[in-house]
Amino acid sequence: MIIEKLVIATADAASLQPFYTDRLGLTLVHSERGSFTVRAGWSELTFQEPASGDYQGEYYHFAFTIPENKLPEAKQWIESMVPIGTEAGTDISFSESWNSHSVYFEDPAGNILELIARHTMSNGVDRPFDAKQDILCISEIGVPTLGVPAAVNRFAELGILTYKTRSSDFNPIGDDNGLLMVVETGRRWHFTNKTAESFPVRLKIQELGELYLKEEESGLTIEMTK
Repeated sequence: MIIEKLVIATADAASLQPFYTDRLGLTLVHSERGSFTVRAGWSELTFQEPASGDYQGEYYHFAFTIPENKLPEAKQWIESMVPIGTEAGTDISFSESWNSHSVYFEDPAGNILELIARHTMSNGVDRPFDAKQDILCISEIGVPTLGVPAAVNRFAELGILTYKTRSSDFNPIGDDNGLLMVVETGRRWHFTNKTAESFPVRLKIQELGELYLKEEESGLTIEMTK
């Protein structure tokens, strides 16, 4: 599943932009009052101030894939700029079932970012880590909801199926290229002290179209346009 575009909310786009362009080194695609877009490999990431100005303290969890052999260098690069998350005395997350290593950190707006090296992918490179080249894509976006099984069933109708783990409170869907992390609202995000809260998300998935995801009283709603 290829995530081509991700659009999320922020309170102050102008103050956040330098973190992504100057510190992370992502290429600026577009910037205007109230929003900006950067390129992360094959994905575009847009931060948009709510049109009504009704900002609700939104924060999101999303991940960038990096070459599978570059986590040590990427960790050294990111921790020279920002603190990285720790858990149980370690600052590197290893998933045996996913065969991946990750590090977690936050941007100035409180979004939880992850650099993930997936050893199931043949994308290693034989050169020093370079963020401009080696942030390959947005490969995960968190989708919290109070009704995980119902949401997963609706996504399955669109052809987005469970990845590795199916449970009532944590159910990633998609594949190694791109995942929606469908989790129960209130569940703690890994390597942080923050809980998963539901905020609107817009994304474009290759060969599927644009989706607008929003939690309502009835559960997660999925609006789709081609």
